[in-house]
Amino acid sequence: MKKLLLFVLTSLFVGGVLFAQTDESGKVKNEGNAAWRAKNYKEAFTKWEQYLKLIEFKDDATVYNVAVCANKLKDYTNAEKYFGMSIKNNYKVASSYQGMAVAQENLKKIPEMLQTLQDGIKATPGQNLKLEKAYSDYFAKEGQKFQKANDIVKAAENFTKSSQVSNKQLKARGLLSLGTLYFNNGASILQKATPFATTEKEKYEAEKVKALADFRKAQDYLKQAAAVEPTNEAVKETQKQVADAIAPLVEKK
Repeated sequence: MKKLLLFVLTSLFVGGVLFAQTDESGKVKNEGNAAWRAKNYKEAFTKWEQYLKLIEFKDDATVYNVAVCANKLKDYTNAEKYFGMSIKNNYKVASSYQGMAVAQENLKKIPEMLQTLQDGIKATPGQNLKLEKAYSDYFAKEGQKFQKANDIVKAAENFTKSSQVSNKQLKARGLLSLGTLYFNNGASILQKATPFATTEKEKYEAEKVKALADFRKAQDYLKQAAAVEPTNEAVKETQKQVADAIAPLVEKK
C-alpha cells in the first residue's frame, strides 16, 4: 500500500512539473506574440527563442516566425539558422527558402544563396515564382555589370543563367538580354570599322564579318525569346533592328 501511495505521489509530482513547464512556455510564447503585435521585434525574437528552447524547438510555426523576425532585425545569421530549420521542418517551404536566400545575400554568402535558390526552385514546383525571380534577377544584374565593363563573354554567361528558369517572362528577358548584348556588340564593331571602309577595305571586310556574326547570334537568341513569349513587344522591336542592321551587310545575289 505504501509503495502504491509512493507511486501515485511521484506521478503527481512529475505531472505537476510538466504542467508547470507547459504553463511557463505558453506564457513566454504569448509575451513574444504581444511584442510582435507591438512591432517590438527584438523582444519578440528573444521571447520566441526562449519559448522554443523550453519546448525543444517543437513548434514549426514559431521556428518560422523567429526566422522572419530575425530578418526584420537584420540578424541574418539567426535568420539563416532558423529558416534552415524551417526548411527541414517542411514548413512554408517556398517562403523559408526565400528568407534564407535573403539572409545569405546580406551575409555576402553568394554561392550559398544561389544554391539555396536552386534547391528551393526544385523543392517547390508551381509555387516558386519569387525564387525564380530572385535567381534570374541576380544573374541579370551580373550580366549588366559585365556588359558595362565590355566583358562580352562574362555578360553572356550571366544572361544565359538568367534565362535558365521555367517562368516564360523571365526566360524571355534573359534571351532578350543576350540578343541585345550581341546586337550592341556587333553595332559597336561596325561603327569602329566604318572609317576603314574606303581606306583599308580588307580590314573593314574582316570587321564586317565579325559584326555580322554577332548580329546572327542576336537574331538566334531573339528568335528563341519570341518563341517563349510571342507577345513581347521589346523582342519584336529588337528583331526588327537586327534585321535592318543585317540587310546592308548581306550581299545581294
